[in-house]
Amino acid sequence: MKIIKKISDFLFALFFLVFILGMIVARSNSKINVELPINALTGFVVDTKENVYIADSFFAIIQKYDKTGNFIESFRVNDTSGKPFHLGIDTRDNIIVTRHTDRKVTVYPFSERKESFSFYADGTGKIKNVNTFFITRNHEKYGNLGARFPSIWKLSGTKEKIVQQSFFLRLLSFFRLC
Repeated sequence: MKIIKKISDFLFALFFLVFILGMIVARSNSKINVELPINALTGFVVDTKENVYIADSFFAIIQKYDKTGNFIESFRVNDTSGKPFHLGIDTRDNIIVTRHTDRKVTVYPFSERKESFSFYADGTGKIKNVNTFFITRNHEKYGNLGARFPSIWKLSGTKEKIVQQSFFLRLLSFFRLC
């Protein structure tokens, strides 16, 4: 029984430490070089090089993965304050974030994701729901087939899993929801 308590205490301390460090890193304005659990999926997009960008409104970040699912980087989304936002991408691979509350649009240029510029939309465009499917300019289809946790799959050609959270990140995400 003492071993179980020690293991339980160790896991709780480890979770708490990682969660606090994740919150500190996520709230900083610098590039984030650690993969964080996806707690509030806002959507995903795929660029012309088949990099997958997954947005999380809880941490206010966008995480970038290569076409084989390896984590590359994360960058902070400006001015969302943990509120939901819509994620999009244009033909030049610029990431476009639209806030739900006041229609503010922020563009993260392809050349430098840390830089951004913002403007307010005229209100004529509709905000979409969280992306379930995404079709690239090359007509390749991607889908979020995860039930509780995001699981991004390439559905064109041979069906293959691209991004799925590790067990440890899922565990952290579960504890955040409790």
